[in-house]
Order: sequence, then C-alpha cells, then structure tokens
Amino acid sequence: MAPSALYRYFPGRDALLSALILGAYESLADDAEAACAAALGNGGSEGARWPAVPRAMRSWSLTHPHEWSLIFGTPVPGYRAPEDTVVPYARLATALVRPVVDARAAGRLGSSTGHPPASDALRDAVAPVAEALLPGAPASLVVLVLQAWSTLIGVISLELFGHWNNTILEPELFFEATMAHLASTVGLV
Repeated sequence: MAPSALYRYFPGRDALLSALILGAYESLADDAEAACAAALGNGGSEGARWPAVPRAMRSWSLTHPHEWSLIFGTPVPGYRAPEDTVVPYARLATALVRPVVDARAAGRLGSSTGHPPASDALRDAVAPVAEALLPGAPASLVVLVLQAWSTLIGVISLELFGHWNNTILEPELFFEATMAHLASTVGLV
C-alpha cells in the first residue's frame, strides 16, 4: 500500500496516530487484565499477585517496542491524544492497582510508615487518580501508587530504549528487585 493510500481511511496524521495509540493501549490493557485475572485465579496474597501486571507490561513492551515507544516515549510534536485513550489507560492502571485496592479493602495493606502525609496541594493534584482508582484512600497512598506506576514505566522504558546497556547487565533481575521494593513501599509486603 502506498503511504498516501492510508489517508483514504484516516482524515489526517492525527487520526492515524490516534488509531495506533488507541490500539497499543488496548493491546497492553488486554494483557494487563489477563495477567490480573490469572493472578486472581491462582489465589495467594495481594503481595504475591502484585508482580503479575508489571511483568505483563514488561513482556508486552519487549514484544511491542514500537507501540510502547508510541505511548510512553517522546510525544509527537503537535499531537494531542484524544479522550478515547483514557479508557484503555484506565483499564491498565486498574489492573495494576488491583492488589492494592484488594489489600486495603480487606484491611491487609501495611502502613506506609516513613512516608510523610501528602500536602493539601498534592492531595488536590492527585485527586482525579484517587477518585478513579483508589476512592477513599489517603492521598499519601495515592502518591505512593503513582510513584510505583511511574517507576515501573521508567524502568521498562530504560531497558527497552537501551539505556541499561553496559550499566545493568541483567535487566530482568533489576526489574524484579524494583517490583519487590515497590510492593513493600505501597504496603503489600
């Protein structure tokens, strides 16, 4: 197909990018939800279930590096993603935080001692996430979960984009150690 033929199906560059980004988010969210469901089906503590979604994210990124780059890499200049991407992104985030939500609901979430309470300004800044993913949770927990989310995306991206070359010789081991640390940080261990 000639590149110009694409524009028979898409009215412009932004529509094409939106379709690619939406497809990538949906594919990643599907894998994350499948990993979350499998972990739930296997039973075990919330801490034991925690690694399932991050591992699925990493695995997906390694098999879909261009799609990962499209959704978590450098933004395309002049492009703004449509609201359609919010739903699959929220599906991914919901699958990731499910162990935290379940542990908190069951009263099994450990305390996050050593972490200062969130300021009013920070609480307000993370309010959309709190309302959507962790309703009723203290802002300090929401902040810790967002830090875990950001760290996972960062560690995966650093590996995928080659920034660990000659630095981290076993990226998977480093990833596993990072997941364990994050589980402890959010109170799952």
